[in-house]
Amino acid sequence: MAEIQAHRDTSVVIVELESNEFFIIVSLSTTRDTQVIYIDPTTGALQYTARDGFDIFSSEDEALLFVTAGSHWLCKTTVHARAILGYAALGSFALLLVATKLVASIPELPGGGCVYTVAESQCIKINLQNPHPQYKGELKNIQDFADIDIDGKHYFCETRDITRPFPSAASILDPDEEFVWNQWLSSSFKEIGLQRHCVILLQGFAECRNFVDLKQQELVVALTARRSRIHPGTRYLARGLNSGCSTGNEVECEQLVWVPRTSAGRRFPFSVYLWRRGTVPIWWGAELKFTAAEAEIYISSEDPYRGAAQYYHRLSRRYGSRKGIENVQSSNMRSSQVPIICVNLLRSGEGKAESVLLQHFQESINEIKSSGKLADAQVYLINYDWHASVKLNGEARTVEGLWSKLKRPTIGIGFVVGEYTPLLEDIRDQDGLVIQNSGPGGGAFSLRTLQKGVMRFNCADSLDRTNAASYFGAVQVLVEQCQRIGHSINLDLGLNFLSKGDVDNTNGYVAPLPPGWEQRSDAVTGKVYYIDHTTRKTTWDHPCPDEPWRRFNMTVAQFKRATFPAPISALAELFLLAGDIHATLYTGSKAMHSHVIQIFNDDATKFKQFPAAQNMKITLQRRYQNVVVDSSRQKQLEMFLGMRLCKYLPSVSDKPLQVLSRHPAGFLKPVPNMFPSLSSGSDLLSFKSKDLIWVSPAADIMELFIYLAEPCHVSQLLLTISHGADDSSSPTSVDVRTGCTLDGLQLVVEGAAIPQSANGTKMIIPLPGVMSPEDVAVTGAGVRLGRHGKHNFPWLYDFEEQEGEINFLTRIVALTFYHSVAGRMPITLGEIEVLGVALPWRSIFADVDYTLKSLEHDNKVQDNYKTSPQQPLFSKSSSMPVVSLPDRNVMPVMQPSSSLGHGLDLLTGDFDFLPLKSQSEIEYNSGILTGENNAADEFSGHGFIGQTSPGSKAEISHPLQGGSSQIKGAADCYLSFLEQLCGSNMVPINASALIVYGYIFNGDSCSCVICCRTECLGTATMA
Repeated sequence: MAEIQAHRDTSVVIVELESNEFFIIVSLSTTRDTQVIYIDPTTGALQYTARDGFDIFSSEDEALLFVTAGSHWLCKTTVHARAILGYAALGSFALLLVATKLVASIPELPGGGCVYTVAESQCIKINLQNPHPQYKGELKNIQDFADIDIDGKHYFCETRDITRPFPSAASILDPDEEFVWNQWLSSSFKEIGLQRHCVILLQGFAECRNFVDLKQQELVVALTARRSRIHPGTRYLARGLNSGCSTGNEVECEQLVWVPRTSAGRRFPFSVYLWRRGTVPIWWGAELKFTAAEAEIYISSEDPYRGAAQYYHRLSRRYGSRKGIENVQSSNMRSSQVPIICVNLLRSGEGKAESVLLQHFQESINEIKSSGKLADAQVYLINYDWHASVKLNGEARTVEGLWSKLKRPTIGIGFVVGEYTPLLEDIRDQDGLVIQNSGPGGGAFSLRTLQKGVMRFNCADSLDRTNAASYFGAVQVLVEQCQRIGHSINLDLGLNFLSKGDVDNTNGYVAPLPPGWEQRSDAVTGKVYYIDHTTRKTTWDHPCPDEPWRRFNMTVAQFKRATFPAPISALAELFLLAGDIHATLYTGSKAMHSHVIQIFNDDATKFKQFPAAQNMKITLQRRYQNVVVDSSRQKQLEMFLGMRLCKYLPSVSDKPLQVLSRHPAGFLKPVPNMFPSLSSGSDLLSFKSKDLIWVSPAADIMELFIYLAEPCHVSQLLLTISHGADDSSSPTSVDVRTGCTLDGLQLVVEGAAIPQSANGTKMIIPLPGVMSPEDVAVTGAGVRLGRHGKHNFPWLYDFEEQEGEINFLTRIVALTFYHSVAGRMPITLGEIEVLGVALPWRSIFADVDYTLKSLEHDNKVQDNYKTSPQQPLFSKSSSMPVVSLPDRNVMPVMQPSSSLGHGLDLLTGDFDFLPLKSQSEIEYNSGILTGENNAADEFSGHGFIGQTSPGSKAEISHPLQGGSSQIKGAADCYLSFLEQLCGSNMVPINASALIVYGYIFNGDSCSCVICCRTECLGTATMA
């Protein structure tokens, strides 16, 4: 796996220009270049073409200079951020979520990688130039979505996978989707090939603390909590199992202890312990009362245990032993089954509401065991009424009672112990499972022992009791983790209290030696001694003399006297913070009963002074949140995850449409204008011309023929109303025809009304037959709308379609505008945009570009032609812009507006701005004018492609006879440029197809590029 190095801090700059266009400039920490992502101002679709000097630059400053055209006056607003968290186009608005401030909550993991917590975020609301009709309810939902609070509750890592237990061998591009909360919000970046540019966002908690052992050697403990997104929601709206076989408030917790990096080339030991927490895994809920009374728990009446076996099966697959190593602590468990220990903290007293839930929990496990549905796991249930024990015995005795319940399963499950080796060649002599490091540090991890199985804690809500109980289980493991990696945190006080029977209860387990140590026996006496290869010293005493797991038999007071306080305090601080985060996400308030976690502190008594008053305050806050705010928070969560959007935003499609009428699209016939213009109508298709008022000469009707940028399915027509002082010049209706060829155009909209409106008003005309890219890929029947009439549903299959027919994609859109009254009068038009669904396999058409080859050849001809005295069309002083190679993904702000014809009428062959005196005869049959279509036309992304009828001859008469050089008409121009292109090699063409790639206008010259396609071989040869 390729090593990922962080060269710099990630930087994100969001630029808004005065033209209301948005650009995202991203400089990742793992790359050395900078990418520019363009947000389509109409649909909100992200655009990226991966072209150097266009949207790939060597630095952020260079990219910013290009976007702003070197002028800071063009920049309207600028937002600087540290990471992109997500993006969504929602009708008339787009939301870009970025992190503006990050905190390195875990600065460096073993093997490299920094975990960042989002400290401050910003949701940038972008107004799209799209009059998408949305109701007030939808607009409110979009605003609620924009107001979602994620600060301090979400985290990510740019360089390694942290969605799986550490150390993960998976690539960062292949996360576990159960824990990726911005899966939907990041899909837009994945579609344009920039998956890394939107971070993998996890919800929960991730922080670390440094501490020292008895020898003042530094260690680090990190607590990571990953919340599952399969059953998201608030307290009373997401409990128990759902159809995804996951429970509400489900969290995977990970306790990682390691020795920080001190020098290069050394091995660094580490240890990992995993557990779960969540609500009871059956179908149940609670009905909240408006009074202060406790919520009423109810069990589903229809198979309440469905999905429970699948839930445990998923846990067994995640926490089973990895192939190639067996956990030494699991010898007393069934080797073929993964132990899942459910520690249930529900109230069991008679009359308690939770007792019903407890009963069904037990019955669900019994049913799974008896049915044999779970062959790969063994589920155990440990019941421990936490609240009843605290009330009866006090907090200290409650903790001790919990330890007695947890001792045996904790020893059986164990935890991971391993080493990180920066150099791969040093890993060969290591025992155990070897995992190559996918992070930035290189090297590999060797795991000597593994955790098999998992402990799962639950109460009714997986909140306060769950957090406290999991802490007292984790603190026992922390002592053992430090011991196994060679760093003791044991004090001399209270070491001799353990009896012989207590030692036997550890199943005869002997602590392993720390890294670098070796055990040997004396050849004479047979006595065991130990060698420290690091210091080259020997000792008769075991370097880890403490008996394993002996603190499970201690009282709270004995544990406190026998354990170094620094790591215990550090872990308690992490659990307090994590408990508040989980409670806030689920209930909207902090955790209750948290003072018990401070039981090992010397000043723990001060935390007990006002627990009742504090808990009552939190209870009231929770009740208010649950009754008043929870429904709104639930909506925010579901929209953040992209769930139930049809409910919250019914008018918004799953994916934004694309504007397919922009460059390199153009008009097949120049659009007349009463005012001088060299664009021949191209300004009508440019976003840069929002204030354009195009005034055509007096006519009965106004016809426009738009050749789209690529084959597609058109869905909408977007018009911008523009007129002068009198709006009577605006058209009142429009007809829309679509098709692959001119003679195959089908009427899809007839007489669509255009109301009289103020200048700049936008109007959407929906076109029937909306389809997805996958639908377009399946068959073409759905787009042949003329045969089916005006139907709003896609027709995916048409069994009457002739075999081999491929005319199923639109390439030409014809618009006919009408006056309000009969008679000839000028018509004013504004910007015109055609929106649709492009091909899902667009990228394959950019591999071979025959138009590029044509232009390269043509440029050489034009260089000579510019110096020739024969300049029939333009003078040398002509300021006509050079037409660059068309690209389907060109962004309008970066590409000059240009027409495909620039005055050339591709329907008749005339030049509108030439005083034509005569025109020679020419016989040709263009594919644009006929229904005989070629497959290349459907899938060509550039230029125009035509075809003669099979078997016909293309007869070309040469008007330049007798040395005459006078150009009399468009046909003469055509033949003149053909002669310039072919020179002495010009001969009559007798071929099966004549493909015209288009007219090229560069500065002062004009030429025509053609391709003669031979009949026998079917190969293209440029003439």
